[in-house]
Amino acid sequence: MATAMTDAHRMFLQSIMTHGALKAREVKALYKKCCETFNRPVEHENLGKFVNEINHHVGPFSMMIQKGVSEEDGVQYYALVNMMESDVTRLASDYTETELEFFKKVLDLIVDSDTGVASSTDILNLTDQLYEEQNRKMKKKEAEDVIRRMVRDRWLNEHQGEISLSVRGILELKPYLTEHYKDDIRQCCLCDQIALKGQLCQSDSCDAKMHYFCANRYFRDKDQPSCPRCKADWDHMVVSQGANGHSQTEETPASQTQGRRRKMPTRH
Repeated sequence: MATAMTDAHRMFLQSIMTHGALKAREVKALYKKCCETFNRPVEHENLGKFVNEINHHVGPFSMMIQKGVSEEDGVQYYALVNMMESDVTRLASDYTETELEFFKKVLDLIVDSDTGVASSTDILNLTDQLYEEQNRKMKKKEAEDVIRRMVRDRWLNEHQGEISLSVRGILELKPYLTEHYKDDIRQCCLCDQIALKGQLCQSDSCDAKMHYFCANRYFRDKDQPSCPRCKADWDHMVVSQGANGHSQTEETPASQTQGRRRKMPTRH
C-alpha cells in the first residue's frame, strides 16, 4: 500500500518547486527540516524512499523529482521535472513568446558550440537574427534582462561572460534537447548523463564523450589515458576542478600530440 502524502512531503515538494533545483547537500538539509517540523524521525538513509513516495503521488501528473549532475563541477542536484512537455513552452508562465523564441536561439548557440557555452556578445547579437528571421523586436538591453532572469531562475549559468545551460535546464528540458538536437546531443560514456560540456574521443570511428569532471576522475591515476570505449589514445588536457568549481587543465602525457577535434553532426 502506498504511503500517504504527508505535510512533510508537501513542504519538501514545495521547496523544490520554489527553488527550481537544489544541491544534494541542500536536499539533505531540507529533508531534515521537513522531518523535524512535522515530528518525523530523521533517517538520512531513507531520503531516497522519501523522494520516491513523493514521486508516487506526483507521477500521475507527469511530474517527477529527478537527480542530475552539474556540468560545472560534478555536484549532484535534485529538480522537479515535467515528464510530459517536450518544448520550452513550459516556461511560458514566466516569459513572453518572444523571450522564449530568443531562448531557443540561445540553446542553438550553446548546443552547436564545441564547448557547451556561448559568449554573451554572441547571445546579444541574436536579437538581430530574431528580427530578420521572425520579425520579432527585442532590444539588446531587453536580451540582457532575459538572460539575467534565466540565470536567477536557474535555467542558465553565467561565468565571466559565458553562458551555459544549468543542471535544472538540462534536467527539465531533456525531452526538448534530445528531440530537437538528436544529432548533436551526446551522453557522457561514464555517467550516461547529457554532456554539453566535455571532451570527445578523437578517433574517427568513435563518438565517445565525457564530462570534464568524469574524465578527471577516470584518468586520475592513469599514465597513458585512453578512450574507455575504443581504447584510442585520449589526446586531451585532463581537466580538474578549481576551488571556484570551474575547469582548470592539467596536461596528460598524451595531451601534447594533438589538439581537440570537434565532431558535430549537422542538425536538419
